[in-house]
Amino acid sequence: MDDRLGKTGMTADRKDFEAARLGTEDPHSTLNTEAVLSGATVVIPTNREDNYTQESIPEWLDVVVATEEGLNVARNRGIERASGEWIVLADDDITFPTSLTAALVDSMHKRHLVGLEDFWPMRYVIGRFIVFHRSLWELVGGFDETRPHGGDTDFTIRCEKAGARVIRLPRRLIPHHDATSRFSKFQHLEWLTYLFRRHPRRVAIPAIKLALKNIGVLTPREADYPEGWASTVWSPPSENRGEE
Repeated sequence: MDDRLGKTGMTADRKDFEAARLGTEDPHSTLNTEAVLSGATVVIPTNREDNYTQESIPEWLDVVVATEEGLNVARNRGIERASGEWIVLADDDITFPTSLTAALVDSMHKRHLVGLEDFWPMRYVIGRFIVFHRSLWELVGGFDETRPHGGDTDFTIRCEKAGARVIRLPRRLIPHHDATSRFSKFQHLEWLTYLFRRHPRRVAIPAIKLALKNIGVLTPREADYPEGWASTVWSPPSENRGEE
């Protein structure tokens, strides 16, 4: 036995251990992005002329741009027209992360749902970027087409109730060009009422916290991105698009 091995069987030198376990190649370097995403479709619901997302997607990747009236209607119609089994639902105002998407699809199973983290105190994902298998969408009946907004949270909760594992990614992992858009307090209240009516046990406490925050009674204790936070990937929209 190698003298460097302890009772756990690991080498004392972690670099040696990693090299022996992985070999000389980075396992991620063998990922064939185009091959992995050959079974995926990017669905972009939009009613705008400027589609930053589509501009940043490679030509070989299957894309469906859905322009139907109503966000959740467009989402469902786009998924219906998609040819891929893996669905990548993306807003029209992001820089599309092709390599990240391939790594996710390569590592996910059919009962995973992956997206960008929701805002406090919700613990689900936002519709800006969500990856899931078509069978999961079919299982829960798609997005609620009666909703003008907020369908992403309802969809995620229904997926979770159906046994899916919801995985949240850092919100600023993907550049967002329309980062200044916000719901009004009235829209938030209406959205929370809708969610509470459909999912009272999962939404009650977060809804109360968010309502108290909106009227200035409660201050979130959970840390968020601080002022001056910087990244080489994510930057304010004005820096991403120059003068636009």
